[in-house]
Amino acid sequence: MSALHAWPDDDSAEVGVKLGYRLRSPSRINAPNLAVTFRGKSYQTLNWSLSGMLICGYGGILAPGDTFEIDAVGMPGRTAWPVLICARVIRVGGVDGMEMAAQFVTLNAPAYDILEGIAMRRPGFRGAA
Repeated sequence: MSALHAWPDDDSAEVGVKLGYRLRSPSRINAPNLAVTFRGKSYQTLNWSLSGMLICGYGGILAPGDTFEIDAVGMPGRTAWPVLICARVIRVGGVDGMEMAAQFVTLNAPAYDILEGIAMRRPGFRGAA
């Protein structure tokens, strides 16, 4: 199964910064929220993009730097599609102590298609064209 590399490794990140590229995408999507499943539990996002997400209600043991695999994604209360997304924990805590920011390391083609499709259906995106 092929995977799309969504985030640069440390070496390419350093080169990118020198060339003026930013590591974080400025266009976070606040609505619609997503439901994601990893380690046998489902969580909702506060915001997300094609490069990562902010997950609410997380009270697990993952710490910054840990990697994990997201195995399903969808809209809350609706169909969850199987995906393969490898993500890295950026920070845990937040306002209520139950948030986890994650950056995508790799995602398979179905995951990219699903996230892109949801992003393109947003009213703001449709009106921008």
